Amino acid sequence: MSAPHVYALALAVLSVAYGLVLLGFVRGLRKLRHNRVRRFADWPSVSVILPARNESEVLQRTLLSLLEQDYPGTWEIVVVDDRSTDGTAEILKELSAASERLRFITVTEKNPPSPKKNALALGIRESHGEIIVTTDADCVYDPAWLRCMVSHMTPEVGVVAGLTVFDLPVEDVPAWQKIQWLDFAAQQFLAAGAAGAGVPSSCNGSNLAYRRTVYREISGFGHSADVVSGDDVLFAQRVSKRTTWKVVFSTAPQSIVRSLPAYTIRDVFYQRIRWASKGLSYRRSMSVFLFGMYSYYALCAAAPLTALAAPALLPALLAVAVWKTACDYLTLSAGCRIFGQRALLRYFLPFDVLHLMLTPVFGIAGLFVPYRWKGEWYRTATLPRGWKRSLVRVRRLVRPRRAAETA
Repeated sequence: MSAPHVYALALAVLSVAYGLVLLGFVRGLRKLRHNRVRRFADWPSVSVILPARNESEVLQRTLLSLLEQDYPGTWEIVVVDDRSTDGTAEILKELSAASERLRFITVTEKNPPSPKKNALALGIRESHGEIIVTTDADCVYDPAWLRCMVSHMTPEVGVVAGLTVFDLPVEDVPAWQKIQWLDFAAQQFLAAGAAGAGVPSSCNGSNLAYRRTVYREISGFGHSADVVSGDDVLFAQRVSKRTTWKVVFSTAPQSIVRSLPAYTIRDVFYQRIRWASKGLSYRRSMSVFLFGMYSYYALCAAAPLTALAAPALLPALLAVAVWKTACDYLTLSAGCRIFGQRALLRYFLPFDVLHLMLTPVFGIAGLFVPYRWKGEWYRTATLPRGWKRSLVRVRRLVRPRRAAETA
């Protein structure tokens, strides 16, 4: 059997496995319809923890939206000013003076390894609620958001995640922004499906609630406290691995949070690198899963070259492409239907192509490419020592040649 035929056979087998995996996500999504909710006679106290760094342009909008919550129990907003240099502090002073529910504290530690986790940990220490709710400084909320999230805290539930979508005027943004919109939602649909299937692996820190007892049980952010990103994903994985608490994903429309997207392609690049950079800190099963997905996508991307080398395989490769596209569409349509986001599906085809090509690129680049976040440069993960040495050798060989060419 020739190499192209071996490749085509391997791709077909992996495509079947890929479809079965996505079927598992779809089944998990459907199970979310049966989420239990609780009507409290005495609603638990809640602390909303909101880290903010140089967010003066959006913070007032976020806090005014938060202050409109109709939560029937005792609750507070604790904003952590993470060394802001703009007008964030002035906004906080003004709003906290007008509302007893809002107070703020300021980070004094210089250059913590993970600024956001450091701010969250400080806010949690200074707060008092039985339920901790984390969010971001660029969000808006339904007035019933807190009540809806807490109502999912049945006795066996320790963590409640919610969907975050981009707050985009659909007709007035570039096409790439609309594709980013679907990509962001797609990641959360998979996270929701995994939670519904009983294997929680991801969530979004802009819309996350957990019991203070859960936070203490896993010692806060633990060994991942120094990883720049992952205050949400790594937290959910540690809860799943180290406790018996259940993690659920709310599908209620009132639990959806709207956030602002990255506004430039460069910012999107840095954002995706940051998300991928924590990959080496994932639990082993998650790392194996992602490696398998990246490998499968890379094989799919090589299909056009294989068709050129062996034209007889073109019908088989086209069948694989149709199969994968159909599996992707059915998975995303299930997520869009369950969360009421059907408008996203109109951008499916360009998203699916770009997702296939760029996912392995960002997954690998996150291991060694530095990124900019909140005005500072980071590089969370690093290449293995042997790879670093190889790159150094390549650079030493390439630089003299470039110098000679430009001389």
